[in-house]
Amino acid sequence: MARSLLISSDSHIIEPPDLWTERIDRAYRDRAPHVVREEKGDWWVMDGKHSMSFLGIQTGDRFEKASSELVIEAHFEDVRPASYDPKRYVEENRQDGVEASVIYPSEALLAYGIPDSGLCSATMRAYNDYIADFCSEDPLRLKGIALVNVDDPKEAVVELRRCREKGLAGAMITVLPPAHRPYDLPIYEPLWAAAAELGMPLSMHVATGRGVASVDTTQTSIKDVKPSAFYLQDHFVRKSIGEMIFSGVFERHPKLRIGSVEHEVSWAPFFLFQMDYTYTQRPVRGNWHRFADKSALPSDYFKRQCFMSFQEDAIGMRERETVGLGTLMWGSDYPHTESTFPRSREILERVLAGVPEADRRAITCDNVARLYGFDLAALSS
Repeated sequence: MARSLLISSDSHIIEPPDLWTERIDRAYRDRAPHVVREEKGDWWVMDGKHSMSFLGIQTGDRFEKASSELVIEAHFEDVRPASYDPKRYVEENRQDGVEASVIYPSEALLAYGIPDSGLCSATMRAYNDYIADFCSEDPLRLKGIALVNVDDPKEAVVELRRCREKGLAGAMITVLPPAHRPYDLPIYEPLWAAAAELGMPLSMHVATGRGVASVDTTQTSIKDVKPSAFYLQDHFVRKSIGEMIFSGVFERHPKLRIGSVEHEVSWAPFFLFQMDYTYTQRPVRGNWHRFADKSALPSDYFKRQCFMSFQEDAIGMRERETVGLGTLMWGSDYPHTESTFPRSREILERVLAGVPEADRRAITCDNVARLYGFDLAALSS
């Protein structure tokens, strides 16, 4: 692929073991996420339960090893230092051809599964302070995404404003709120309004179900995760985005941007078809919302206000006009095992084969720069 500018819309850090023990509100200090040492690896304990060991130890190994040789546990000293050192982070990604990154967490993704709402929010606030400090080392190239607990939408608005003031570029909300509090309820209106006002895009990342980390609600540890936890992830984001569109959220808040992160793209064409078919061909039931613009379709709001971050979905790229070129953003997922690092340009050449240069630039650079405010002139100099 030509040496065009690459910006990753979905990269991660590896949280250091003392992140929460040092930063969480004092009232929750004795319940803070912490690390316990085991023979094969260090494991995070979140709300009294083992959740995940350390990632960022086999970045790039999937290109050289069989999947049976890849591991899910390690000691913190085995983690590549660039995963938690911002200066090394920038250097290592630039070696891969990635000039700038939007930063998501690793262990903190699972904070959405903490049942106690107070502890959940405190865990997220501590992480937000940490990632703001991390990105302040190089704000040109590092844009942090805040974590927000939407159990209390008014409280979520307060944290959203605080994080904007700290320089964070967007926020994450649960991909799956509790069944009795779906995203089509009016209680979320203050959050949608604040996000639009502040210019804070809201992301829904895989593994962030509120109280549920994956499609398997019976698992007790990451060691027990079934394959369905990965190949059925898009179910949740389709449900949530559809509820927002069909309840008129995007119509009422035209500046609101909502995104799917790490669910890839190929699910979207059929999803858009089904939404439009439902809106135009099925009888209206109960209080189904009808758009003020009589010519508007659900897919129009998706293309105008949604975004999708993907890694290696070549099939989805063939449908870029169907889902809207402006919705697409590439991400490397550095430094996770499934990351494209250190072969990002090689993989993009395959994924974007046959895609015109202007579309490539939109997908790998322009869309994410526009959404999160990256300075392309400064990055190119």
